[in-house]
Amino acid sequence: METTDTERPRRIRRRRPPLFATAMLALAILTAWNLTRSDALDRAEHAYNRVDLPGCLGHALDHLDRRPWSREAARLAALCLSRLDFADRAEPYYARAGRLSLADRQVRAFGLVRSPHPERAIPAYREILEDDPTNITAMRRFAAVLLAENDKDELLRLAGRLDGVEGGAVLGAMLRGTVYHNDENPQRAVEAFETVLRLDPGLEQMPALRSLFWRQLTEDLVECGRVEDSARYLRRALESARDPDLVARLAQTYFLRGDLDEAVRYFRESAESDPTLSAPHVGLARIALQRGRPAEALPELERARMLDPHNHTVLYSLALTYRQLGRAADSDRVRLEMDQIRSESTRTPRDPHPQWPRHAL
Repeated sequence: METTDTERPRRIRRRRPPLFATAMLALAILTAWNLTRSDALDRAEHAYNRVDLPGCLGHALDHLDRRPWSREAARLAALCLSRLDFADRAEPYYARAGRLSLADRQVRAFGLVRSPHPERAIPAYREILEDDPTNITAMRRFAAVLLAENDKDELLRLAGRLDGVEGGAVLGAMLRGTVYHNDENPQRAVEAFETVLRLDPGLEQMPALRSLFWRQLTEDLVECGRVEDSARYLRRALESARDPDLVARLAQTYFLRGDLDEAVRYFRESAESDPTLSAPHVGLARIALQRGRPAEALPELERARMLDPHNHTVLYSLALTYRQLGRAADSDRVRLEMDQIRSESTRTPRDPHPQWPRHAL
């Protein structure tokens, strides 16, 4: 079949290489790359990988000055600001960065935890746990925020979730015990804490919480009238490290059982090991007062007041001791000081609940 004259030119055009279109496509790709990349962005990425956060932030902001639409530079700037504890300044850059990976959302949420308004991390962690329900790191950090907010119901729900996650049962029991401890329910707190010890006798899964764990458990045991068990657990805890606070608590168990000589020995060990603690001085003063020696109690109480000037128990004991020594004016002065502190505390109440230390997160 012959080809007509009108068909031939069309066929010839189809066989020609699309050089112009290829060139235009290459130019468009190159232009797009130049619009999104720069030496500053490359340097920012390298600095972030080296954990040079100030350097990364500087390069990322430099890139954004020239290419303000760059999502990658905004992401890097936001991550650096979060990790440098500038959570408020990070938020606008997160908005410019668009959708974040799970790892990036963890950085953002933890930055909010360390900010002056940690409650803003709550929705961030809820979002993370919706996408990754078994993320124990997120649960642990979420728990710390909820503890600061004293949200008992949410904390207990989170503890239940941890019970069902592989490797989460110990943390769940610890969290449940802390909630009951703060809620002044020592029986249920002890039950939860002893579950922790059954699951993890060496407390290997939560080393940063060991000191808090032993303090809460032994306090609750004393509240339950199990002073001997409290002493037994304290001796066990002190086998691995001579924590001065736990030594003072062990001394208190001897004091409660009437073994005053042993109590004095351990209170003195605690005071010598950590001169910043007021508790051992209060303990020594109580023993001196019980033995009818107010003159020996006085310097211990004055030392305790210097270390903990707002401690009502210290001030009350000091006022009584001054009275016993015939120093009525000093006793009245301390009582006025107590009234002033009580008045101030009603205006700005202090949080009575111990929180998980930040390095435990």
